[in-house]
Amino acid sequence: MLKISQKQIQGMEKQYPGITENIYRFESASLPKCIYCSSTDTADVQVGIIGRTIYIYTATTKFKLITNGPKPGNYWCNSCNRYFDNEMWLI
Repeated sequence: MLKISQKQIQGMEKQYPGITENIYRFESASLPKCIYCSSTDTADVQVGIIGRTIYIYTATTKFKLITNGPKPGNYWCNSCNRYFDNEMWLI
């Protein structure tokens, strides 16, 4: 779900050309449901803190940003606040 206005996205686009496409790519992504609570409110986990990724994280709930790796999971559940992978063997 978008967390900011279209006007804010336009401001980001001026500083980081192409970021609007990045934001909407994450926003429209089909992500797996949480293996713990079955919520569909999940996010893709990305590593690295730079201006562009911070802006994407600020814009959408489908993007979880961590400072450094390794990633504790490929996905993050916004409902139960847990990292997970969609492979069942991790349960």
